[in-house]
Amino acid sequence: MTGLMLTIMLGPVTMVIIRYGLQVDRMAGVWAATGTWVSDFIFIAVTFWLTASIQSWSAQPEIKFYIYLFGGIGLFIMGLLMLRVKKKAIEPDGQIIKPSYLRAFFGGFFVNSLSPFTFFFWIGAAVFLHLQHDDPMWYYVGLMLSLAIGDFTKAWLAPKLTTWLKDHYVYWIQVGAGILIACTGLYVVYLGLTGG
Repeated sequence: MTGLMLTIMLGPVTMVIIRYGLQVDRMAGVWAATGTWVSDFIFIAVTFWLTASIQSWSAQPEIKFYIYLFGGIGLFIMGLLMLRVKKKAIEPDGQIIKPSYLRAFFGGFFVNSLSPFTFFFWIGAAVFLHLQHDDPMWYYVGLMLSLAIGDFTKAWLAPKLTTWLKDHYVYWIQVGAGILIACTGLYVVYLGLTGG
């Protein structure tokens, strides 16, 4: 579910993948997507390591409550900020980018790495997973597999996507993703208030 939500979001990462897939070729879009995946793997490792000690002190009910509360409020605010998106379509007739798969890879890597959403998402996921009893590996594998399939599809279909990614559709898909993230934040707050 989380992977699907991230895949349909039309943020900077999606735009970079589609841009390279459209203005260079499909393989450039795949390389841009690969750059974002490498960035995500680094974020997963770093945030999971940074939050490793949270499991011990989060056993205290009041600490767990505040973790859920602040995490949920953070997601809610992130979702509300996404609702401020402006209607702007992908331009199919933009400047042609000089073919370079390495440039596409680093374009995807840096756009994903420099986005504050990436850090906050992965650290929130790491904190949440440390509070669960299940093996977090399955969550990460499922999520990254969903992202890989979604990003690969976007890169491969980039020429066709621009024919229907008009202002109206881009706007409402982004709004829908924002509402979904905001509702997830409210649900996390609810879990905190009810004791998880």
